[in-house]
Amino acid sequence: MQTILEVEDSKYILLQKIGYGGTCSVFKGYAIEDNTHKFYAIKIFKEQHKKYFEKEIQINKSLPPKHFLSLIKYGSGYFCQERDSNEQKQKVNTILEKYNRNKIFYKIEEIAENGDLFTYVYELGKGFPEKISAKIFINILKNVKILHENNIIHGDIKPENILIGNDFSLKIIDFGFSQKLNNNSNTIYNTEGSETYSSPEVKKANFTGYDGIKSDIFSLGVLLFVITVGRFPFKTSGFSDKKYRLILSKRYEHYWKNFDKFNLSKEFKDLINNLVCFDPNQRLSIDDILDHPWIKKNVIFNNSDDESCVDPDISNELKKRKDIMKKKTN
Repeated sequence: MQTILEVEDSKYILLQKIGYGGTCSVFKGYAIEDNTHKFYAIKIFKEQHKKYFEKEIQINKSLPPKHFLSLIKYGSGYFCQERDSNEQKQKVNTILEKYNRNKIFYKIEEIAENGDLFTYVYELGKGFPEKISAKIFINILKNVKILHENNIIHGDIKPENILIGNDFSLKIIDFGFSQKLNNNSNTIYNTEGSETYSSPEVKKANFTGYDGIKSDIFSLGVLLFVITVGRFPFKTSGFSDKKYRLILSKRYEHYWKNFDKFNLSKEFKDLINNLVCFDPNQRLSIDDILDHPWIKKNVIFNNSDDESCVDPDISNELKKRKDIMKKKTN
């Protein structure tokens, strides 16, 4: 039995599901008429999630493909199932049943078959060494800076939304919760996103709005913590969370005692303190982060470097971890 996506002028074989979220599912697939069977990531949105699809397409089209996944094709289409005669009574799974009953919207883009950044931390149960973590973070930070320079707030920055390209480059994905700024203001009212990575002000956004850029900075701080420590810094950025209450009250020394066993540098702690603090106006800007002692200690900047090249330290570490994960599954 094959699952096929029918679109305006072609058909795509969907081989396996490689990702999912609250608004879509992602499949690995290829065009039937392409004899080379070149693989793509095929993102499927149900009709009720059309607004997220339209938002992603709008933002994708405005971004340079060099730093983000290349958008190949998009539009509306339908699922269909091809069964052998002895499979006629076989039920399709619930997800496909839902899609078969409804028109879907699709987005076909470059595939990154090395998975997402979170997997490289979670599967091994440990973060990256600070020097590697700093280099990874700088790559992500520069891409977020491109988004902000294009007046785009990502709104859901987390390691799960950082894909590892086929050349082990890092690509930010998932713009379903993103916002395009206008009227020369950074204020947005979006309350969607991932609980652990969301800033405190997101929870009251419907009433007062908040600075989207500073909220993205908060999420970057949580991301940096996760990829370096291999743990979450807190469950939620609110008063109900015991650990975050220590940050809220600026009792940082007491907060960091929770992570003494990880032997984190004082520079790393200071950077995190200035990214996930409660007051958005006290958070560092991206330029401030680039100038922070922890970054300067771990990353050597060379203006003559070709930014299209993947840092060998990052690629070697990711390859090493990928090999370990592969051995664990065999």
